[in-house]
Parts: sequence; C-alpha cells; structure tokens
Amino acid sequence: MEYHNVGGGGGVGPGGGGGGYPPLNKGGKLESWGATLGAGGRGVMKAAATLRRGDSTAAAPGPSRLLSVSVVGLSGGEKEKGDLGVGKSCLCNRFVQPLADDYSVDHISVFSQSDFNSRVVNNDHFLYWGDIQKTNDEGTEFHIQVVEQTEFYDDASFTPFKASGKYEPYVKRCTSTKLVSAEKLMYICKDQLGIELEYEQRVMPDGGRFVVDGFLVVFDVSHVPNRNPERQLDAIGQILNLAQKTKKPVVVAATKCDEADEMLVRDLERLMNRKEFKNSNIPVVETSAHENINVDLAFFTLAQLIDKTRGRSRIVSFMEAAHMRRELLDIVTEGYARVLRHNVQDYSASWAVAIKKLAQYHEYQAYSDIFGKDSAQRLFRCFLPSHITNVSVNIILLSISDATLRS
Repeated sequence: MEYHNVGGGGGVGPGGGGGGYPPLNKGGKLESWGATLGAGGRGVMKAAATLRRGDSTAAAPGPSRLLSVSVVGLSGGEKEKGDLGVGKSCLCNRFVQPLADDYSVDHISVFSQSDFNSRVVNNDHFLYWGDIQKTNDEGTEFHIQVVEQTEFYDDASFTPFKASGKYEPYVKRCTSTKLVSAEKLMYICKDQLGIELEYEQRVMPDGGRFVVDGFLVVFDVSHVPNRNPERQLDAIGQILNLAQKTKKPVVVAATKCDEADEMLVRDLERLMNRKEFKNSNIPVVETSAHENINVDLAFFTLAQLIDKTRGRSRIVSFMEAAHMRRELLDIVTEGYARVLRHNVQDYSASWAVAIKKLAQYHEYQAYSDIFGKDSAQRLFRCFLPSHITNVSVNIILLSISDATLRS
C-alpha cells in the first residue's frame, strides 16, 4: 500500500497540552473516522479518544433506539465456502470491537460438542456479538446490536451440529426474524471457549430474545481457493429472496474489496441487477474489515433504512473510502512520531518506563487504537538508536506503517 506523510505540524503535549488537541473525551459514543479528516489532527485525536470499547459499552442511552442487525452470508464447510469464510465474523468483529488489538481474522467454525454446548454458542448456529453506540459523519447517533448467522461443525464427525436436536438448511434458518437463546453469552474471540469465566460476561438481553430489524447480507468479492463462485451466487440469491419476504430492510456488504476479483465483482453486479432485486433498490456497500474501510458505513446504511429518522448517508465507493483511510493513518502515524521525537532522548530507556509517559499523549492513544500496542512499541524502538536521522525516521514511518497495514 502506498503511504504518504501528510500529518499536520504543531507541538506535542500530554493531556490537553501542546498541539492544540482537546482533552480525552470520556463520553460513550464512537465518532466516525471519516468526519475527522477535515478537522486535521484535532479531529483524529478526538475520535481516537472515544474509540476504546470500555467507553462505548458504558455509554448512557442516546436518542436512537436499539436496532437489531443479523449478519448473514455463505456458510458451511470447505465444500460450500472453500478454504476461507466470506468475512462475516471479521465484519462483525471490526464493527463491534473497533480497537486494533481486539481484531482477529481467526474465528470459530469447527469445535467440540462441549464447546457447542457452552453458553457462548449455547447450542445455536448464531453468535451474539453484543451492542455498541456510534456516531456517523453527520453526527447521527446509532445504537446497534449484532448477531451473526453461521454454521458450526463437529470436529469429530465434520458434520453440522444439530441445534436443539434438529437441522435446518442455512439459507432458511439465517433469515429468521425471531431468535431465542436464554442465557447466551456475548462472543468475544475463539479463545473464550472453554474459559468463559476469564472473559467479560455479557448475557444476550431481553431474556435471550432477539428480534431482527434488518439483514446485512455478505458477498465475498475475493478469490478463495476451492470455492465455486456459482455456489455463493446461488446461496446469496436465495438468501436475498427470503430476506425480502420478511419485509425487513436489507443491505449487501461486498467484503474483502482490498483483494477484489474483477470477475466476482461483475457477478455481484449481475446478481443485484436481477429484476427481483433491482426493483428493490438494495444498497451495496464495498467494505474491507481487514483494512477497516466502510465497515461502519455498511451498518449505518442498514440502520438508516430501519429507522428513517436517522437520515440517509451517501454510500462512498471503496476507492474514495480507502483514500480517506490512508490520509487518516498518515495523520495518526505522524502525530505519534512527533511525540517520539520530542520524548525519546534516553536511548537506554525501556518500553516499560517509556509507556508511562507516552500513555499521557493523545497521539500515542490514537496510534495504539488504530495500529495496536505492539506496533506502537516497535515504532518506539526504532527511535532508540542515537544516530537516527530525519531521513531514517521517514523511512521507518513508511516501512512500519505499510507493514502494519498488511499484517
């Protein structure tokens, strides 16, 4: 990925100090990254301060009502979906757990009978991802809870588990509008299974009842080895037909657009141009969970169809959104680099000592939220050699930022 240094100037300072950055915002809403670019560094740091999950979950209820979204798409074993999934879990993960260190590309699909019986899975073929409050570019607030409809396989027999003693085809089951699973726990990550007590215990609310307000239908536009493209086309066609019959709003999320295959993009276009879908004007949002591009937009677009008082956002193309994302990453990286230039003077200092000071800076928090704490530590270590020059600093920023984006 091409990388440019376009970060703003100004000094640095912890708390509400130098650089003109505001104090850390302890409010509960998450602000859209897209709106921060026009505000330069100030907007980036303000948004970064509200990115952390702990703030969002503790938020006081806003004026928007809680909306329930079901994420669906091609599921099954390797015969159905090929060597990789279509990106449903990654899309949910990125939306509900927006911090870089909370994002994973590795999620559960094959496990033991005991894990299927655990309170996280709860003998169901869907995961409850929890809820989150966010604000879009226009300042509109959303409160959204998410379930992901999937298909779990027994690691002993490699066949789908029978939920509640019966098996129902995925395309029919995934478009159910009323889900019930008493005492079901929020899914956080695959390592949670078997040691649930070591993780946050959040029970699916309302006695385990989840009434779907709208469907986010995932279509993977990347090439996946051993996946027959026709199988995905057929499955999504069936899902869209059944979802429309529920009279609930539907949005299609084209996933993995950072690795888009032109043939699959055309397949999706042809699918959406079918008479039964074209007349419905189903929105299509181009996304990449891995690069964190247009993920929020996909959920916001659906939320605005569910609750028309939330307005209507412009659907931004993947190319335009990717450009905005690169600008944001440049600003955040340069901001953290300024903090390091200003503070890393003791070249024998350890990270354990340095982090106590760096943690006071908005610039550090913004960088670690977006790139992760390990990346923040790696960049710190690159500033330690006493012979470092401005030229080598720029080379370091280019290489680390690019490597982080591709990790």
